[in-house]
Amino acid sequence: MDEREGRRGDVQELSEFELAVYETVAEIDKEGGAADFDTVSRLVAAPEEELWAALGHLVEVNHLHSTPKGYVLGPHDWAP
Repeated sequence: MDEREGRRGDVQELSEFELAVYETVAEIDKEGGAADFDTVSRLVAAPEEELWAALGHLVEVNHLHSTPKGYVLGPHDWAP
């Protein structure tokens, strides 16, 4: 098992932009979907490079997981 699985980075270390991207993915995830890049890009108006960087960082710190269908939430301790 991957050592990172289950561990998350501190949410206080995220930028406001990263939090906005996370919240966008969370809204889609709570409805049972996965947020593909095009959907996130449409909902969070920002340059493509910034979106890729934010999504990459959120995956790196285990707040999001990348799946073939898009991004979903990583482990969290709040109810859906």
